[in-house]
Parts: sequence; C-alpha cells; structure tokens
Amino acid sequence: MKTLNLISPLSSEILFQIFTFPDGQPHIKLDLNTVHEVKSCCILARISNMNDLFLVLAAKNALDTAEVEEVELYISYLMAARMDRVMTSGEPFSLKIVADILNLGNFKRIKIFDPHSDVATALVNRSVAIDNAILVRMAIDDFTEKYSTNNNYCLVSPDSGALKKVYNVAQQLGVHDVAECIKHRDVSTGQLSGFKTFEENFEQKTCFIVDDICDGGGTFAGIAALLKSRNAGNVVLVVSHGIFSRGLTIAGIDHIYTTDSYQSFGEVPPNFKSYEVGTMLRP
Repeated sequence: MKTLNLISPLSSEILFQIFTFPDGQPHIKLDLNTVHEVKSCCILARISNMNDLFLVLAAKNALDTAEVEEVELYISYLMAARMDRVMTSGEPFSLKIVADILNLGNFKRIKIFDPHSDVATALVNRSVAIDNAILVRMAIDDFTEKYSTNNNYCLVSPDSGALKKVYNVAQQLGVHDVAECIKHRDVSTGQLSGFKTFEENFEQKTCFIVDDICDGGGTFAGIAALLKSRNAGNVVLVVSHGIFSRGLTIAGIDHIYTTDSYQSFGEVPPNFKSYEVGTMLRP
C-alpha cells in the first residue's frame, strides 16, 4: 500500500502538487507516474481547517479517477472533535458536519488518532480510533531514562471525561497507579473555576498527565498546581494534539511530550519533545 502524505509531502510515495486558485479554492494534482498500477493507497492527513477537509476529499476523488481501487484515510488531527454534541442552544453539532463530509469520500477504512470521544468513530463510517498508548509509553521511557532515578510514577486523568481513556492506556502499559482529577467549567463561557483530586499525598511521584489535546494550557496549569500542592514530584504533560495557542510553556508543567498531529514544531524549549504521528497511525 502506497502513501499519499499530505502532512509531509516530501515523504509521500505518491507525488502531488497543491496550489490555490485566485478565488481561494485549494487544488491538488497527482503525478500519475507514481499512481500507475497502484491498487491500494492510504492518505495521511491532518484536518485542522476546512481547506484541509476539502483537500482530503479532492485527493480521494483524484485517486478514484486514477482507478486506485482501495483508499484508506489516516487522520492525525480531526477538526471539531471536541464539538461532539450541541454544547449550548443555538450552536451547531460541528463534528457531525465534518463527519458527514468525510463520509462522502466512501473510504475503505479511516483511522483517527486519539479523537476526543467515541462520538467521532460513531459518526464517521468505517472508522477506528488509534489511542495514544504508544505516545505515553515513549514519553515514560524517555523521561525515566533522562531524568528519573526510579520508576515511582503515576498516570493522571485531568478530568472525568478522560478517565476511561487513561485507564485503557494504563492497562495496555501495565501501569497500576492512576489518579483522577476533576475540573469545573462553565460550558457557556469556557471558564474554569477549580480543580480537585482524591489523592492526599503523591509522595514525590512523577505525575504524567495524559490527555488528547492542549489548547491554551489553562487546565494543565491548574492541575499542575493542584498536584504539587499534594506533594507531587515532576509533573509531565503527555498530550496527543498540541495546539499550544499560548506558547510552548505551561506554568507548573516540568516537561511536555506531544506529536506533530496538529502542527510541526521548529525551535522548542529543552523540556519539550514532539514525535512524528505517522509512526502511530501506520500498521
């Protein structure tokens, strides 16, 4: 199976050109020499805006025209995944809109890297979720090798919504120590009003906060302060999708591990590490 890599075009086995028409319409043109006699293909893409979504469907249509029989789609980042229900009256069900468009592509299979909830795979036809267990394992291994003299650590769920996913990752990795945090948020304003945890004393354990997405980082700053008030050691953030709209440092977070699912990073702080998401999506 050949790959059409929309995230890293220089790594793509199927060559292509992307350009934009004067009216703003994105366009893709395949190099037919690299598609000749290809029967199966996977498109590797991040869908962070509507142009990305259009290009994915355009690429699928071009592959169909080139008579590629089976096309799979591997999504590193799925826009609107957090809008998995109608949050407040008068707002759209954005994830359903995105899913309905993706379903027009009639892909053989779709892999989605760590979507926010099971709603994504329920709405997107023939889709499966790829969790972030590989990322968490690499983060734990890297951190313990570089900074820790023992294996005294735990995984931390930042809120009740993430708890099931964190327990699933812990089970895969054989980690028995999981701590739960609770946050209070006003859904109409997005404002956070407080954090709680059931743990009284972390006994200087390294705390790996595991979540799917980091936007501004306010949640993790609040949780880091809570954990350290309960005698946590290093607080490490492991997050699948790094938006980092307020920068690559977060108050109270000692180290950050993420992927290039949403964006590629240039110069980063010494306590920040990003992994290539393609290695987690491919078979």
